[in-house]
Amino acid sequence: MWLDSQHRPIHLRYMSVVRQRPPALATVVLTAGVVVVGAQAFVLAPLLPDVAAGLGSTTAEAGRALSAYGAGIVASALVLGRRLDTLPRRAVLMAGMGALAVAAAGSAVAPHWSLLALAQLLGGVGVGVLLPATYALAAELAPPGAAARATGRVLTGWSIALVAGVPLATVLGDAIGWRAAFGALAALCAAQASLYALLPSASPGGPSRGALIAALRAPGVATLLTGVLAFMAAFYGVFAFVGVEVRTLHGGGATTAGLVALAYGIGFGVAAGADRLLDRFGTARLVAPALALLAAVYLALAATTRAYALFLAIAVVWGLVNHVGLTLLLSRLAEVAPGRRGAVLALNTAATYGGAAVAGALAGPVYEGVGFGWLAVTAAVLLALAVPVTAARRTPS
Repeated sequence: MWLDSQHRPIHLRYMSVVRQRPPALATVVLTAGVVVVGAQAFVLAPLLPDVAAGLGSTTAEAGRALSAYGAGIVASALVLGRRLDTLPRRAVLMAGMGALAVAAAGSAVAPHWSLLALAQLLGGVGVGVLLPATYALAAELAPPGAAARATGRVLTGWSIALVAGVPLATVLGDAIGWRAAFGALAALCAAQASLYALLPSASPGGPSRGALIAALRAPGVATLLTGVLAFMAAFYGVFAFVGVEVRTLHGGGATTAGLVALAYGIGFGVAAGADRLLDRFGTARLVAPALALLAAVYLALAATTRAYALFLAIAVVWGLVNHVGLTLLLSRLAEVAPGRRGAVLALNTAATYGGAAVAGALAGPVYEGVGFGWLAVTAAVLLALAVPVTAARRTPS
């Protein structure tokens, strides 16, 4: 146990310091940071054909920047994550967002796809520490018994980025070019880095030696990370091809696919209104049922692809249940080992993008081989396998 000069546990002293700042202001700042991260994550995909043409490369070569971004996140979370509980959250957030600003600026001026990939790698390194620090601070600022509500509010940043970021990226790309779009993103990142100055500067003061191993061994962490891996592999695998499927079946171009993303984003955002109920009923007991319900949603997606209006309605439910499931997983991970919260959430980030990597490797062959319906069924099976694992009584309530 790490004690201060007054013989109080250091992480408890840290909690009392950070709660001196108005939680509402901090929540807004943290949510805005997630919006910026989401914009960075979503901006490249819709602009990929324009980027490839501008760099004189193939779409596959330009697309390697997406892989570099994800690799940077996983590497950063695993290599730097052990330090997250020894450094001030504010400093980590500012450094991570600064790296993202440099990455966006570098992407804007990249003359070759390899340099674009290098810039995106740097952005991933920044996000790999930025996201766990954001989620950790959100939980630390929350009043007792309100961790899920605080986490859910910050997670709405992803919904905002999805609903507004993808269309805005497309508009900017068409209006001012993809390089100017990345330049605008760099300015947005720089502005967000300055906003982090409004947050508390205290450090949790935890140990760094063996932090990730100790975090992984904390009661409940491994089972929850199994849920995260299944959750994210299912989401990224299905989301990557849902637009392709509806365009193939129903035509209408990018608008047809965009409405599915919009429906999902609306459901994800609306679900934030129910986050206080998660704290009331107890997050520990709800994780496994939420994953089981999400498996059922994927089965519904598989069954309704040819009925476009019904499919859009299911997409709203998909976003709603995904928000609930993600909020539960994150809030539980933030609660099970308070003294190692940063390290635990760094492992969550690694598992998140590890799941994305699994989806990237396997979803394409499944979609091309047996179609979208079976891809969604595969996602449902993944989640169903995670249900008994997360239901096991290994997670403290």
